[in-house]
Amino acid sequence: MTVASNAFALAADRANRGFERGHTVPVRAASVFFGFAFIWAGAGLWLVPGLDLEPGVLMVKAFLSIMMVAAGIGMTQIATARKLAEMHFDPRTRQVHLIEMRGRGRRESLRSVGYDAISSARVTDQSLVLLDQRGKAIAEMALEGPDMRDEAIAHLRSQSITLS
Repeated sequence: MTVASNAFALAADRANRGFERGHTVPVRAASVFFGFAFIWAGAGLWLVPGLDLEPGVLMVKAFLSIMMVAAGIGMTQIATARKLAEMHFDPRTRQVHLIEMRGRGRRESLRSVGYDAISSARVTDQSLVLLDQRGKAIAEMALEGPDMRDEAIAHLRSQSITLS
């Protein structure tokens, strides 16, 4: 059974729970700024007057503009790329597996949490939080609306995990 989401929304001690950090805000801001700068530069290259319209000059302009626009799009994707994450509930081993989808359909298991470590779960329209006996978040995953919330509640109830 799987509850899927587009991104993990983890609390502050995310590194202690085995999750990678995403790009920081300055890195994302810089990638957006330079990405759009490359896109505009690639388009603006055609506004610069040439000495004459020789085929060699046009080929160089075309090559440079295509490379700059491609680099700009790639840089803006750094800021907007969201990782696909899933929680797999395994009743046979009585564990919840936190899995992240990597490039080219590759899956990486980030962490496995046993049902005995989970005291309760808190579910809202925006997130699913698994809590330990002290009330501390073991894992948190972003949900996208009431349909995904209902699916998460159904999975938790089928595995006898209490809701708080």
